[in-house]
Amino acid sequence: MQYTITAFFVCILCNAQAQPSKGDIQIVLKEINLLRSQGYQCGSKWMPPAQSVTWDHNLYKVSNTYAKYMAKNNHFDHVSKQGEDLGDRLDHINYKWKKIGENLAYGYRDFYSVIEAWKKSPSHCEMLLDPDMNEMGLSKHDIYWVQSFSGTPRYGNSISAY
Repeated sequence: MQYTITAFFVCILCNAQAQPSKGDIQIVLKEINLLRSQGYQCGSKWMPPAQSVTWDHNLYKVSNTYAKYMAKNNHFDHVSKQGEDLGDRLDHINYKWKKIGENLAYGYRDFYSVIEAWKKSPSHCEMLLDPDMNEMGLSKHDIYWVQSFSGTPRYGNSISAY
Protein backbone atom coordinates (compact mmCIF):
# COMPACT_ATOMS: atom_id res chain seq x y z
CA MET A 1 0.00 0.00 0.00
CA GLN A 2 2.85 2.43 0.78
CA TYR A 3 4.28 1.79 -2.71
CA THR A 4 0.96 2.72 -4.33
CA ILE A 5 0.77 6.04 -2.51
CA THR A 6 4.34 6.87 -3.52
CA ALA A 7 3.49 6.06 -7.15
CA PHE A 8 0.43 8.31 -6.86
CA PHE A 9 2.51 11.36 -6.02
CA VAL A 10 5.21 10.55 -8.57
CA CYS A 11 2.45 10.45 -11.20
CA ILE A 12 1.08 13.80 -10.05
CA LEU A 13 4.49 15.33 -10.53
CA CYS A 14 4.81 13.90 -14.04
CA ASN A 15 2.04 15.97 -15.61
CA ALA A 16 0.32 18.94 -13.98
CA GLN A 17 -2.93 18.34 -15.84
CA ALA A 18 -3.02 14.56 -15.51
CA GLN A 19 -5.69 13.11 -13.27
CA PRO A 20 -4.25 10.53 -10.86
CA SER A 21 -5.37 6.97 -11.50
CA LYS A 22 -8.71 5.81 -10.12
CA GLY A 23 -6.90 3.31 -7.90
CA ASP A 24 -4.68 5.96 -6.35
CA ILE A 25 -7.61 8.31 -5.79
CA GLN A 26 -9.54 5.48 -4.15
CA ILE A 27 -6.69 4.86 -1.69
CA VAL A 28 -6.58 8.54 -0.68
CA LEU A 29 -10.37 8.78 -0.39
CA LYS A 30 -10.53 5.51 1.56
CA GLU A 31 -8.22 6.87 4.27
CA ILE A 32 -9.93 10.25 4.54
CA ASN A 33 -13.43 8.78 4.44
CA LEU A 34 -12.54 6.17 7.06
CA LEU A 35 -11.59 9.02 9.39
CA ARG A 36 -14.77 10.92 8.50
CA SER A 37 -16.96 7.84 9.04
CA GLN A 38 -15.66 7.31 12.58
CA GLY A 39 -15.43 10.88 13.80
CA TYR A 40 -12.34 12.12 15.61
CA GLN A 41 -11.18 14.15 18.58
CA CYS A 42 -9.63 17.29 17.06
CA GLY A 43 -7.81 18.88 19.98
CA SER A 44 -10.50 19.64 22.55
CA LYS A 45 -13.36 19.38 20.03
CA TRP A 46 -15.08 16.12 19.12
CA MET A 47 -15.93 16.02 15.44
CA PRO A 48 -18.77 13.56 14.86
CA PRO A 49 -18.86 11.27 11.85
CA ALA A 50 -19.44 13.04 8.54
CA GLN A 51 -20.51 11.92 5.09
CA SER A 52 -17.87 10.78 2.62
CA VAL A 53 -16.07 13.19 0.33
CA THR A 54 -15.61 12.53 -3.36
CA TRP A 55 -12.69 13.45 -5.60
CA ASP A 56 -13.09 16.55 -7.77
CA HIS A 57 -10.69 17.05 -10.68
CA ASN A 58 -10.99 20.85 -10.53
CA LEU A 59 -10.07 20.88 -6.83
CA TYR A 60 -7.13 18.61 -7.67
CA LYS A 61 -5.97 20.97 -10.45
CA VAL A 62 -6.18 24.02 -8.20
CA SER A 63 -4.32 22.14 -5.43
CA ASN A 64 -1.66 20.99 -7.87
CA THR A 65 -1.16 24.43 -9.38
CA TYR A 66 -0.86 26.06 -5.96
CA ALA A 67 1.56 23.41 -4.63
CA LYS A 68 3.78 24.11 -7.66
CA TYR A 69 3.45 27.87 -7.10
CA MET A 70 4.54 27.55 -3.46
CA ALA A 71 7.53 25.39 -4.43
CA LYS A 72 8.62 27.72 -7.23
CA ASN A 73 8.28 30.83 -5.06
CA ASN A 74 9.45 29.33 -1.75
CA HIS A 75 6.18 30.68 -0.33
CA PHE A 76 4.11 28.81 2.27
CA ASP A 77 0.82 30.56 2.94
CA HIS A 78 -2.86 30.26 2.06
CA VAL A 79 -2.59 33.60 0.30
CA SER A 80 -0.26 33.99 -2.68
CA LYS A 81 2.23 36.84 -2.97
CA GLN A 82 -0.31 38.46 -5.31
CA GLY A 83 -2.94 38.34 -2.54
CA GLU A 84 -5.04 35.52 -3.99
CA ASP A 85 -6.62 32.85 -1.79
CA LEU A 86 -8.38 29.58 -2.59
CA GLY A 87 -11.60 31.40 -3.49
CA ASP A 88 -9.75 33.54 -6.02
CA ARG A 89 -7.99 30.50 -7.47
CA LEU A 90 -11.33 28.71 -7.91
CA ASP A 91 -12.97 31.82 -9.36
CA HIS A 92 -10.22 31.95 -12.03
CA ILE A 93 -11.35 28.56 -13.33
CA ASN A 94 -15.07 29.46 -13.03
CA TYR A 95 -15.64 26.91 -10.28
CA LYS A 96 -18.90 27.81 -8.52
CA TRP A 97 -18.67 27.33 -4.77
CA LYS A 98 -20.55 28.02 -1.58
CA LYS A 99 -18.08 26.95 1.12
CA ILE A 100 -14.47 25.95 0.59
CA GLY A 101 -11.49 25.09 2.76
CA GLU A 102 -7.83 24.32 2.40
CA ASN A 103 -5.21 22.36 4.32
CA LEU A 104 -1.53 23.09 3.65
CA ALA A 105 1.61 21.32 4.82
CA TYR A 106 5.26 21.15 3.90
CA GLY A 107 8.11 18.78 4.53
CA TYR A 108 6.14 15.54 4.82
CA ARG A 109 7.47 12.68 2.76
CA ASP A 110 4.29 10.73 2.14
CA PHE A 111 0.51 10.83 2.27
CA TYR A 112 0.24 8.95 5.57
CA SER A 113 2.65 11.31 7.34
CA VAL A 114 0.81 14.44 6.23
CA ILE A 115 -2.60 13.02 7.20
CA GLU A 116 -1.26 12.13 10.67
CA ALA A 117 0.12 15.67 11.05
CA TRP A 118 -3.21 17.20 10.00
CA LYS A 119 -5.04 14.97 12.51
CA LYS A 120 -2.80 16.31 15.31
CA SER A 121 -3.51 19.95 14.39
CA PRO A 122 -6.99 20.91 15.66
CA SER A 123 -7.79 23.33 12.81
CA HIS A 124 -6.54 20.99 10.05
CA CYS A 125 -8.31 18.06 11.69
CA GLU A 126 -11.59 19.99 11.79
CA MET A 127 -11.25 20.68 8.06
CA LEU A 128 -10.74 16.96 7.37
CA LEU A 129 -14.01 16.26 9.20
CA ASP A 130 -16.05 19.33 8.25
CA PRO A 131 -19.56 17.98 7.55
CA ASP A 132 -20.24 20.79 5.07
CA MET A 133 -17.49 19.55 2.75
CA ASN A 134 -18.26 16.82 0.26
CA GLU A 135 -15.61 17.18 -2.46
CA MET A 136 -11.82 17.39 -2.32
CA GLY A 137 -8.61 17.40 -4.30
CA LEU A 138 -5.10 16.79 -3.00
CA SER A 139 -1.67 17.33 -4.49
CA LYS A 140 2.00 17.44 -3.53
CA HIS A 141 4.85 19.17 -5.31
CA ASP A 142 8.37 19.05 -3.94
CA ILE A 143 7.77 19.43 -0.16
CA TYR A 144 4.46 21.33 -0.46
CA TRP A 145 1.04 19.72 0.10
CA VAL A 146 -2.30 21.31 -0.76
CA GLN A 147 -5.69 19.80 0.02
CA SER A 148 -8.73 21.72 -1.24
CA PHE A 149 -12.31 21.07 -0.10
CA SER A 150 -15.70 22.26 -1.31
CA GLY A 151 -19.29 21.86 -0.18
CA THR A 152 -22.26 21.91 -2.52
CA PRO A 153 -24.40 23.50 -3.79
CA ARG A 154 -21.53 25.50 -5.23
CA TYR A 155 -22.39 29.17 -5.23
CA GLY A 156 -21.61 31.95 -2.79
CA ASN A 157 -18.53 32.86 -0.79
CA SER A 158 -17.46 31.28 2.52
CA ILE A 159 -13.77 30.35 2.95
CA SER A 160 -11.98 28.28 5.60
CA ALA A 161 -8.20 27.94 5.44
CA TYR A 162 -6.03 25.93 7.85
